[in-house]
Amino acid sequence: MAEVEVHHDSAEDLVLAAIGLGRIVWGATTVLAPSRVHGALGVAYPGPDQGIWIRAFGVRDVVLGAAALHPHAAVRRATLHAGIMMDLFDAGVVLLAAQQGLPRRASAVGVLLAGGTAALATSGPAMVRKFSHRGR
Repeated sequence: MAEVEVHHDSAEDLVLAAIGLGRIVWGATTVLAPSRVHGALGVAYPGPDQGIWIRAFGVRDVVLGAAALHPHAAVRRATLHAGIMMDLFDAGVVLLAAQQGLPRRASAVGVLLAGGTAALATSGPAMVRKFSHRGR
């Protein structure tokens, strides 16, 4: 028996697709080129963890990115909500790490990526709807 989707929100789908693709690209970059990511952020590589943590976060982002592109709306919506919570938590962790010596560039990029993604996920669909109605 085919599953019927009750709700379809093209604005939310557009935002989720953008976030999903962004997460996949960022995640793959951190998995495949962790030393370059560390270098761009001004963080010594490898650290005491030998690069394991950045790769683990990269895998997490690839998985969340793929889930954001899932064909079922319920999975996409759950991914949206989980991603918002995760990004807010990540931003908080980065702020705490900044107080303990994380380089400024890494702190700024971390807060902008996590906070910006959470903000886009939260307000992006409404903004897309608003601007798409202006063109009509």
